[in-house]
Amino acid sequence: MATSRTGKRNELDVLQQRVEELEAEKAALCDTLRAAQDRFTSVFEHAGDSIFVIDPASMLILSANALAEHRFGYTRDELLTLDLDRLEVQPSDSGTPNLVWESSFSGTRVYECFYRRKDGSLVSVEVSSRFSTFGEQSVLVNFVRDNSYRKKIEAEREQLIAELDAFAHTVAHDLKNPLGLIQGYANMLSTEFEDLSLTEVMQYLDNIELGVDKMVTLIDELLLFASVRRQDSVPSVPIEMKPIVAEAMGRLRWIIQDHDAEIIVPDTWPLAWGYPAWIEEVWTNYLSNAIKYGGTPPRVELGATVLDDTRVRFWVRDNGGGIAESDLSRLFKQFIRLGDMRVTGHGLGLSIVSRIIDKLGGTVEVESTIGEGSTFSFTLPVADAGNPWKSD
Repeated sequence: MATSRTGKRNELDVLQQRVEELEAEKAALCDTLRAAQDRFTSVFEHAGDSIFVIDPASMLILSANALAEHRFGYTRDELLTLDLDRLEVQPSDSGTPNLVWESSFSGTRVYECFYRRKDGSLVSVEVSSRFSTFGEQSVLVNFVRDNSYRKKIEAEREQLIAELDAFAHTVAHDLKNPLGLIQGYANMLSTEFEDLSLTEVMQYLDNIELGVDKMVTLIDELLLFASVRRQDSVPSVPIEMKPIVAEAMGRLRWIIQDHDAEIIVPDTWPLAWGYPAWIEEVWTNYLSNAIKYGGTPPRVELGATVLDDTRVRFWVRDNGGGIAESDLSRLFKQFIRLGDMRVTGHGLGLSIVSRIIDKLGGTVEVESTIGEGSTFSFTLPVADAGNPWKSD
């Protein structure tokens, strides 16, 4: 009997030891599980992408991480009442996303669309979407990344490539003409010099000088265009337009004399914020265009209109033949040619104007009527809202 009781006690001791071992294993497994859950929660909540777990049958959002709340302006509870269609907006009328990539192995689909914030604004996003299993439930997991900055950089890159292509085309085309002129007259002077009169020699030399002047002007414009593009900002100061306009007219004095142009300038100007050297280039381009494409003789009127407490509009009006309405929207685009209108001012010159005024926080505009002339204008911020100057 004693032996039997001892045997049972030993069995109980063994069982007790086994229970304790199992409890220890259970505790270790629980610790491991908690650590895994903590790691999962940390990765889920602090991921660089917004994460949505979605019921594929109803498309209701089952779970979302902290970045999804922050990026789209909803609380976690609000997100769990929404279906995916309330957030996801496709970029085209067809209702299909822009598919970027799809894996036949994992089933992952990467596509671009928009997600709507709580305030109604849209965010350009790239979505990596795939099916997964949580327990016994099949779910759709969307990793949503804001790609608006990348899109901006890509657009700027494409614009830069287009500008460089147009830049190269402009240089090749516009330098070729004066170079051809110089070469032609130089060849005639070289081969026919003894047969030419002094008057003809001087005329040929004048034409060569004209070709050189055109090349220098174009190169100066290209350098200015490049410098304006490189500078993100310049120090704006309150500027007096009277001396700036006078300087621009001084640079154009030979053109004004050659065309017998009448320039009408107001006695007073409103103060505006700007960068004087750049604004002088704007006036030079506008005035040059107005004289060259004005009437016979050109009559050019300058003026300014205070639009409100924040903006002032400066303008140049000519008495030329006007510009077709279909061409107006293209005038300020880079390196545009409109028939014979590609000389200093139209084309590259107006591209410079547009870029300068944009950098200074203003806008450019042109109004024109065939047979009645054109008005080119630009706006700048008002430097002194209390300025007593008023337009007529």
